[in-house]
Amino acid sequence: MKKAFTLIEILIVVAIIGLLAAVGIPAFRNSQQNAQDEIKDINVAAVNAAKDQWAIINNKTTGTAVVWTNIAPYIGNSITNQSGLTVSGCAITLGNIGTSASY
Repeated sequence: MKKAFTLIEILIVVAIIGLLAAVGIPAFRNSQQNAQDEIKDINVAAVNAAKDQWAIINNKTTGTAVVWTNIAPYIGNSITNQSGLTVSGCAITLGNIGTSASY
């Protein structure tokens, strides 16, 4: 007598794999989106902190326009322009002193 898997055993294994894929793939996609959102939040906080540092050091008031070259030295991590903070094709908008940066 041959030792082989029965049709029922194969169907059960395929069903289990399908169930795991149905749960795992959407969870993986959500984790990617959550990671990108978290990176955006971190970048906005870094830009806002850099704007605040620049404004304090240079005695700038609320509403003062900010350009990238003003705050680049305060960002760190060798980021020299806004493209270094681009996430999934979205560029960050600096905004003036007193307003939050955004994507």
